[in-house]
Amino acid sequence: AHLVGSVDGNFYRGNIGCDGTGYSVYRTTNAGISWTEHPLPTSASGTADTWNAEEAQVEVDSEGNLHAMWMGIDNMPYWSWSQDQGETWSDAQMVAPPIDLIGTGFPVVVAGDAGTVAFGYVGDSGDDTWNGYLTYATDAFNETPLLTTVQINEMEDPLDLTPDCGYNRCGGLGDFLDIRVDANGRTLWALSHN
Repeated sequence: AHLVGSVDGNFYRGNIGCDGTGYSVYRTTNAGISWTEHPLPTSASGTADTWNAEEAQVEVDSEGNLHAMWMGIDNMPYWSWSQDQGETWSDAQMVAPPIDLIGTGFPVVVAGDAGTVAFGYVGDSGDDTWNGYLTYATDAFNETPLLTTVQINEMEDPLDLTPDCGYNRCGGLGDFLDIRVDANGRTLWALSHN
């Protein structure tokens, strides 16, 4: 599981809700001795019914704000943020670009300065052609944040051509994905080219 620490000393991780439905972010304020559950706003998005949907992803920005990412029932990536340690969450927002992706998978999220967040995921652009997408927001807390997406691989060089690859473990996808911000503020995303 992905565990993330915050500037306020808390630790967080995402997972399925304790009742077995939806996703939640779990918080510890005492180094893991006890945890509290903070449900994410998945009522509108639903939750994916795929192999890689076992947990929500969570990240903390430089001021302790939380950013959570998960796959909805439509296999699209959703995001919500919290400015009060997960007590309340913004409405869920779908972050994929309007390019008619058939579905997406393997979400990762990283945050930098307050309100700056990046989302990585793979998406099927048709005929089981899986590409990598990186979506940025630098004004996350605006009513309508600007989301900018880039495809990280060339059109003629997809990451994978396996049926349902983004929904299932295939090649290196599913094990070797991570995203971080380096000392210069650059987003570094590691994933497999199958």
